Amino acid sequence: MTIARESESPHRSLERMNRFQEPEARRIIADLGLPPASRGLDVGCGVGLYGLWLAEAVGPGGHVIGIEPEAERVETARTLVAGRLETRRLEFRQGDGTAIPLPDHSVDWVWCGDVLHHIVETERALREFLRVVRPGGRIVVKESQVLSALFLPGHPELERRIQLAEIRRTLDEGGGRSFQERRQTTLASLRTVGLTATMRTYLLERRAPLGAADHEYIQHTVFSRNWGERLRDLLSREDWERRSAVCEPGAPANILSTPDYFCIYPITVFMADASG
Repeated sequence: MTIARESESPHRSLERMNRFQEPEARRIIADLGLPPASRGLDVGCGVGLYGLWLAEAVGPGGHVIGIEPEAERVETARTLVAGRLETRRLEFRQGDGTAIPLPDHSVDWVWCGDVLHHIVETERALREFLRVVRPGGRIVVKESQVLSALFLPGHPELERRIQLAEIRRTLDEGGGRSFQERRQTTLASLRTVGLTATMRTYLLERRAPLGAADHEYIQHTVFSRNWGERLRDLLSREDWERRSAVCEPGAPANILSTPDYFCIYPITVFMADASG
């Protein structure tokens, strides 16, 4: 069997994830009730789609700034959303969440989506969020898969072993703590800097026949990239073969080709108001 290599760029994978999440993402943003004409910051804006949706939500009088540490990703965001909104409503800059290039109390809200678990200096980043948001403003942290997703219905033991392999794989990048552990301690991190947060979890449910955005994300980003070569040495030979039989594109038993396929994918949103 031919094994798909991890060939697509991280930018493309992130765009696929955003497209997969888009229906619920728009609902999440609408539920936030961001003030019309408000000024916001998107920390770790990625390819820019969430920044676009946030800017659309605050309306023509609002302004959203998206920041990313890598210049290449900033350019990717600018290219992807070019022409969708005027720069007076949405702009992308190079910047780090632990040293935000904005004055004190200069935004009404801060959004950080699927990024905080990547920042090893979590407390430093949250204190920066508090510094730049105005008194009474809001800090919103979105994290996908605080609860594990379900992508292999009918194969719970195999999927659990794959998830455990993912946890082991992220230990080094997470400073000795897995990404899932870091996601699950978001409330504690917010409390450490003096924030009391509420939380809400949204469930994305998809079933066959899958739309193009859903199929591309699950097949290319989850199965071929996240569960691809990077996990081979963390799985037993038998589990790798089982994974390949149901996940590889073109495999006769590829699970996405079954008429009863479904997946469940959780997104948790943590919200806190900055005290005056």
